[in-house]
Amino acid sequence: MTHEEYESLTTKKLKKLIKHTKVTLGELQEELVNRKIDNQHSEIDHLEDHMEEVEHSFTNFITFLKDVLKEKK
Repeated sequence: MTHEEYESLTTKKLKKLIKHTKVTLGELQEELVNRKIDNQHSEIDHLEDHMEEVEHSFTNFITFLKDVLKEKK
């Protein structure tokens, strides 16, 4: 709505629009929180997979270091 359209609203309609906007904002904020929580749950559900990847990478790194140290001797 434009500024002119807001000016043409009655006070009653303007208050109703404000109330509706606050309700909508609350619903949007709740949806955002729910999505964040869902995302956190998803990450936790996949934590074991992430840890296995880290363990594998770390094992490869250690093997690499051992090889480098052997060649240095």
